[in-house]
Amino acid sequence: MKNALLVSLVFFMALLVNCKPDKPFIEPPKDIVTKKKLDFYTEVQYGNMPLIISVPHGGTDDPSSISDRTCPNITTVTDSRTIELANAIDSLCKADYAIQPYLVISYLKRTKLDQNREINEATCSNSSIASIWNNYHLSIDSFITKILLKYPQALFVDLHGHGHTKQRLELGYLVSDSELRNPSSILPSSTSYYNMLLQNPFLSNNQFLTTPNAFGTLMANKNFPCVPSAQDPAPLLSDPYFDGGYNTQRYTSSVYPKVYGWQIESNFIGVRDNQTSRVNFAKAFLQSIMEFYSRNTSMQPSTFGK
Repeated sequence: MKNALLVSLVFFMALLVNCKPDKPFIEPPKDIVTKKKLDFYTEVQYGNMPLIISVPHGGTDDPSSISDRTCPNITTVTDSRTIELANAIDSLCKADYAIQPYLVISYLKRTKLDQNREINEATCSNSSIASIWNNYHLSIDSFITKILLKYPQALFVDLHGHGHTKQRLELGYLVSDSELRNPSSILPSSTSYYNMLLQNPFLSNNQFLTTPNAFGTLMANKNFPCVPSAQDPAPLLSDPYFDGGYNTQRYTSSVYPKVYGWQIESNFIGVRDNQTSRVNFAKAFLQSIMEFYSRNTSMQPSTFGK
């Protein structure tokens, strides 16, 4: 009886050795680092694509332990639901493309700290919160370094919200409204896309503004009106317009020669007002970003995350 069992066991083991599965076993990829807090108010996420999304003004945390900013001529308005908008982009990117952007998010209310200003104005010289400002900006520095180890350039998007009457996206390339109305006056070296022009000399100055391949045009094609774009090249004289702030100026400067990008001032109705709007925007944003990469750069989205 024992001999029969031994023979059966040997026969079974031989079958396991000789039988090959239809497909080789591939160990599933390990999850990359998810969102984590660097302090009570700064959240980051490591990504696996050459895109950093910064959300400096969406926070609503209002601790009494931190004094309100009292610098002269400061702005303290919250860009409502921009954190939720960034999270919608992130969730859809994971679901539809199996990749994720780098994220840097401030949850601290802008009355306490402005993460789109240099440190003295951002904190109103309150040294007790300087470390929070540093966590935010050193994270962006770190993410740029990580991206450039794998990709030739990094795209930086600073995500905001505006309260202007016209319900359209305002893209800030550090080009003023008057310059947009007079394109010949634009000095490429002062724009937030100049680093990309240096790396890709075949691109034209207005490649980012009003051509069919401009990000604004791609978004407008998906029913999210943009200025500038082929459909809406410049604001009217009477239109308020944001052309980009400290973060855009800093991270697309010559100090970061392989980074380019823009500020997005998003309208409320149809973009930030409810979850359906945010998901629809996220879908159009991601499709437009992928098209932008494919049409304007040497980087193909199919290689991201590999």
